[in-house]
Amino acid sequence: MISVILFDLDETLYPRSSQLMSMIGRRIDEYVVRVVGIPQLKADEIRRRWRNQYGTALRGLISEGYSIDVEDYLRYVHDIPLDGYITPQPEVRAMLLGIPLRRVILTNSNTEHATRVLTHMQLLDCFEQIIDVRALNFINKPDPQAYQLAMDILHVEPANVILVEDTPVNTRIAMSLGIKTILVDCPPNHDADYTVDSILDVGSVALKIMRNGAGPV
Repeated sequence: MISVILFDLDETLYPRSSQLMSMIGRRIDEYVVRVVGIPQLKADEIRRRWRNQYGTALRGLISEGYSIDVEDYLRYVHDIPLDGYITPQPEVRAMLLGIPLRRVILTNSNTEHATRVLTHMQLLDCFEQIIDVRALNFINKPDPQAYQLAMDILHVEPANVILVEDTPVNTRIAMSLGIKTILVDCPPNHDADYTVDSILDVGSVALKIMRNGAGPV
């Protein structure tokens, strides 16, 4: 029976139009130029390749053997004032609280960033736990190991879980593992069990999944 709903954080609980992730991308570019020594003209191209190939730029840096201080990287790229990018979301809060499941954040970011964003949006207390990239031993979505580690942390099986995401490759891999998936702000496709236009639509879809696959435990 469905017992847990996992939510991605960035560009899932708030819209892409906020441009917060674009700013984080610029911070990553700055970091790899200043600290790693990648030429300015190549930084954005390489960051995008890392995201497509590994899921995150951090995983690309680690996998390709760059010597970095991971904690310094995480601090630098997320050192952004949130005012002007995201705001409190009372409608999202009401939707989340209406889902009678364990609600958990599963993010490729770190807990500090997730906590700041959720606090700013007045959503922090809607979730029982944040599973971040550290908890996943820096193995991030869409790597199947990341999902299995999250299942182990929560003591659940994939069939007991719904994943809410904005990235098709992340839902596609999760779906192949038996996790029910909801893709937000993407056109209908075969990469998820359900696609919705808005995060506000997730609550009704989650209830539908629960009805179709039995209720919460």
